[in-house]
Amino acid sequence: MLQNKCEKDNNATEDSLGESDQDDNATLFGSNGDAQAPAVANFNVRQGTLDGQTLVNGEQGIRTENNISVLNGNSAQATDLARSQLSQLQYNENRISLDRSINTASSILSNLQRENSERPIYYPTNIQDETLDSKLNSKSSKLALIRHNSVGNSQHLLTEPRGSSETSNFELLKINLKIGPGSENLLQTLDKAALSQLLNEKFSHIKRHLRSLRDRIDDTSSKVLVTGDLNSGKSAFCNALLRRKVMPEDQQPCTNVFCEIIDARDNNNGIEEVHAVPIGSVYLKNDERTYKIFPLEELEHLVYQSEHYSLLIVYVTDNRPSNQSLLKNGVIDIKLIDAPGLNLDSYHTTQVFSRQEEIDLVVFVVNAENHFTLSGREFISSATNDKNLIFIVVNKFDNIRDQDKCKRKVMDQVHSLSPETYKNSSNFVHFVSSKEMINQNPGGDGPDGNPDEGDGPRSPDFDHLEASLRKFLVEKRSLSKLLPAKNYLVKLYSDLIELSQINEKLYNESMVEAENELKKLGPQYDDILQSSAKTNEKISRLIESVSSEVYANSRDQINRIINEVDHLSLGIRFEGYSNITEFARQVQERIIGKILEVVSSVEEHARHETSSAIDEIKRLGVQVLGEGSLPNTKFIPSSMYSKKRDNLQRHIENEVSLFDFVDPNFESFCKICGITIPDSRTNLLIGLTANKLWAGGLSSMAILYGPRVISTVTGIASISSYIPRFVVTKVVPGTLIGVAIGLPLYYLYKDAPHAYQRNVVKKIKKNIEHEDYQHLNSLRISKEVRKVLNYPAKDISNAFATTIEKQSSRRSKILSDLKTSEISLSFYRELTKQVKEQYQIVQSFDLESVHTVN
Repeated sequence: MLQNKCEKDNNATEDSLGESDQDDNATLFGSNGDAQAPAVANFNVRQGTLDGQTLVNGEQGIRTENNISVLNGNSAQATDLARSQLSQLQYNENRISLDRSINTASSILSNLQRENSERPIYYPTNIQDETLDSKLNSKSSKLALIRHNSVGNSQHLLTEPRGSSETSNFELLKINLKIGPGSENLLQTLDKAALSQLLNEKFSHIKRHLRSLRDRIDDTSSKVLVTGDLNSGKSAFCNALLRRKVMPEDQQPCTNVFCEIIDARDNNNGIEEVHAVPIGSVYLKNDERTYKIFPLEELEHLVYQSEHYSLLIVYVTDNRPSNQSLLKNGVIDIKLIDAPGLNLDSYHTTQVFSRQEEIDLVVFVVNAENHFTLSGREFISSATNDKNLIFIVVNKFDNIRDQDKCKRKVMDQVHSLSPETYKNSSNFVHFVSSKEMINQNPGGDGPDGNPDEGDGPRSPDFDHLEASLRKFLVEKRSLSKLLPAKNYLVKLYSDLIELSQINEKLYNESMVEAENELKKLGPQYDDILQSSAKTNEKISRLIESVSSEVYANSRDQINRIINEVDHLSLGIRFEGYSNITEFARQVQERIIGKILEVVSSVEEHARHETSSAIDEIKRLGVQVLGEGSLPNTKFIPSSMYSKKRDNLQRHIENEVSLFDFVDPNFESFCKICGITIPDSRTNLLIGLTANKLWAGGLSSMAILYGPRVISTVTGIASISSYIPRFVVTKVVPGTLIGVAIGLPLYYLYKDAPHAYQRNVVKKIKKNIEHEDYQHLNSLRISKEVRKVLNYPAKDISNAFATTIEKQSSRRSKILSDLKTSEISLSFYRELTKQVKEQYQIVQSFDLESVHTVN
């Protein structure tokens, strides 16, 4: 809604610019469309002539000879007429210049609105102002306010908002966001977007007021608003100015509708009547559908019908001479507006506040018994935004006993509310009794055209008031019509200069800060990139080192147990061949269990190495990124290798055969036979030989051991000669045959449990070699280590990536802010330059050199 409103204001401003250009063209362009320079007149007093083409050509008392305007008559008349025409020429030039400056101000405000939409304008919330407007705070009203508010609220009356290093002294751009009297300004509680909207709304309001100012200075008539509090005598004052009772008067509030009093002779063919404009209609005199016509006598009833009518146009005649009449002054049209009382209700008070923007002069009527009320002070404070001079009429002054005291109090209030009015109080502050003036002139100037009818004793105070009012409106038109526009523009440009300089300063500081931060950020960004690469490389090497060490350890330990398991004591007792199957199962399970125990031990070793590596990885990350930069995770060692370790059991044959218990081994044979083997080397050699003999058969044994056996047998045969033949031929051979057969059988019987263990180990080795068990298990264990270590490594990598992304985003934002600051700084520098130029131009408008308030 705010955006639409701003767009509407911008469109209205553009339309207004076009209208102003037409006005300028009408002034500076001839009827044939050719451009002409502004008129310049050089007056020769002795000759009574104006050199050059001027605006006075064709008027009464002027003739043109050889392109020179000559004033008829004597030198005094010529001087007065020339001065009058020069004054009019100066007035027109000032009016056109003010028009142009108003258009420029509207254009500047539109540019500020666009800038505010793209890049919110910084508005200082630390305003150097009290909680109440300084103009509304006389000494007595402050004391009354402090007594009224609680102690807690009164402590905030002079407290400046905190949180901003910039302060402002805005007059027109000041934004007051308060809940009520005595409360703090709430601007500091708003975010940038909300404050931006409020500022845009303030710009739109000022642009609307600028259009009203331009309409006022372009309007040839002057509007005088008579306002004040209830029962202050506003209607009586209007009647006193008219020297007749036109507006209804009562002890109770009676004027509830705006009444605009206009001279009927020049504007309504001399017909006295009332045009009542219904609510919602716009008054167009030539369109009778926009109003209703009533006789003047009905005005007494119409002023109460505020629910039906928004405006009453009252046409009256004033038959007094032009040098006495305010409405019919012979120079300009004056419209006298009688407004409802300020404190009638909030709606009418708001209407009066809004209407004053369309008014050239405000006549504020004060009841001498009440002085200035709060609503009256607020109204004057609002009106002085553009009107430095306000007519103050202290009515019912005749009812005051101590008139000197009353004057002092009123003048003190005027001094704080409108200093310029106070300086010129002799012409702008009047103490009168309008009722007495009407009573002295009961008939006034009736419509019969007799100016002497009803003339009674004169009131010097009221005559002085009327003369001052007439002089200000008619003779000092530059002050009444143009000075408010100049004052408003001066205040506006002053506020804009301050606002622009504040933003220029802040954006300049922002640029310097951004550039310094960018210089610091560059090395930091490079450092974090290098640290990220180095740390990730260290972590990768650490993971690889730990994984490789775990793999090597696992493979070595598994190989060791496989090589040693056939010699280990399994702790299983062989209880005979009747329980051979159970024995075989237990042996097989025990051998596999021994291998799995080693696997468990290497897994536990892997857990320990993993835990140490995780601590080292975190230490590397914290060393660079700092505490708190990594997620708070906890390593649980038991979670590693929680699944089935391997499938070794299913690859071993469960069937048991007789040959599984046969595994001739010389070492075991010697051990069973009680033969001591000299050393392991000899044992190994003999064992290998016996195995070969057994594997090679009897022929091999005969070849290898034949000679030795023959020699032994020969020795025995030689000994046998000493033994009885029966023993030699019968007993010895039988014994030898029994030993040869029984000893191997005994060995095989006793060695069967050990042979089965050796054969099972051989089967397991064969399966392990086929499945590459050592490698697969070692790889499984090392992979788990690598997987677990990758989690903290990934956390650190993510932390580095986040830090780098933040640094990159920060750098991008700084670059964006820097670009924005450059654009805004350029905008405000140009704005400050433009506004200062316009400020000097407006200040140079000389409105008071000719028309000075005496």
